[in-house]
Amino acid sequence: MKKCKLNKLFAALLAASLILAAMESFPVRAEEASSETTTEISTEATTEATTEATTEAKKKDEVIAITISAAGDCTLGIDSRYNDTFNRYYEANGPKYFLKKVKPVFANDDLTIVNFEGTLTESTNRQVKTFTFKGPEKHVKILKKGSVEVVNLANNHTYDFGAQGFSDTQATLKKNKIKYCYKSTIAYKTVKGVKVAFIGFNQLENDGEYQVRAAIKKAKKKKAKIIICSFHWGIERDYYPSVQQKSLGRFAISEGASLVLGHHPHVLQGIEKYQGRYIVYSLGNFCFGGNTNPADKDTMIFQQTFYVKKGKLQKKNDAKIIPCSLSGKSYTNDFQPRILSGSEKKNLISRMRNFSSGMNVTIKKSGKLK
Repeated sequence: MKKCKLNKLFAALLAASLILAAMESFPVRAEEASSETTTEISTEATTEATTEATTEAKKKDEVIAITISAAGDCTLGIDSRYNDTFNRYYEANGPKYFLKKVKPVFANDDLTIVNFEGTLTESTNRQVKTFTFKGPEKHVKILKKGSVEVVNLANNHTYDFGAQGFSDTQATLKKNKIKYCYKSTIAYKTVKGVKVAFIGFNQLENDGEYQVRAAIKKAKKKKAKIIICSFHWGIERDYYPSVQQKSLGRFAISEGASLVLGHHPHVLQGIEKYQGRYIVYSLGNFCFGGNTNPADKDTMIFQQTFYVKKGKLQKKNDAKIIPCSLSGKSYTNDFQPRILSGSEKKNLISRMRNFSSGMNVTIKKSGKLK
């Protein structure tokens, strides 16, 4: 009996000691677990912060490439006193037809700009001029379907139907989210975080150095890194730039223009490389409803890739011309620009080399500029 009691007492003491040991061990394990968790969280946070910092540093050092295409005069309507051919083509073929053969170029760049020569209006307030161009509002779909994002309105056909015609054109472009530039009205587009400014001048209305300097200064204040200046200038059907064109184009570059584009002659003119930047003196006609059979159907797309690093435009650039015809037919204007190949491409490049002689630029067989 005594032995049994002793055994029970021993068992009780053993159990008590085990319980105490267990109780003492629990806080230690909890502290260890807490310490391990804190270490893991701290390590993860440090890793994430380091990764974010590295990514941010890479972004700052990243070179951003922006490709811009430019084409010449687009008149998306008619002068009804002469013919209605362009409008009949629209009704028969729809808006996709007109830029269908060049859309692969426009759709695969970052921005496309053309010179919009005419109006989109129902106004009957025709001005006293040799040619006055207008199309209905729906013709804006030609630009939308063709992947054109920006148009220049600073030209001699903007007011063909007075203030109402101009106002209607602006309203239609705005409604369809197509940016336009006109004198002090600068078009801004942000691509890949880089602000691009488009400025339009009409030298025929005496836009000169004062206006150019003021507009470029304004664009710089808005933090534009790429500044494209379009000029309506020169002499119709003249293949070589005038003294005034050269002077104003070079002035724009000196003031900070990244690229100068020209139109009004209705034919191609040469390209000059000035201070490492390009002046395209005339892009010629493109999708041009103003003439059913132009004598010279040669045209082109000028395309340049700009590079921006750490918020600064780099000297490096890749530019080229893409030889085109404004029509698919040699004997008439079908209003459908097409890209040239073979001997046609070779002949146009040869012409552009001739037009650009003495302008510090080399045009390779491929159309690339150097």
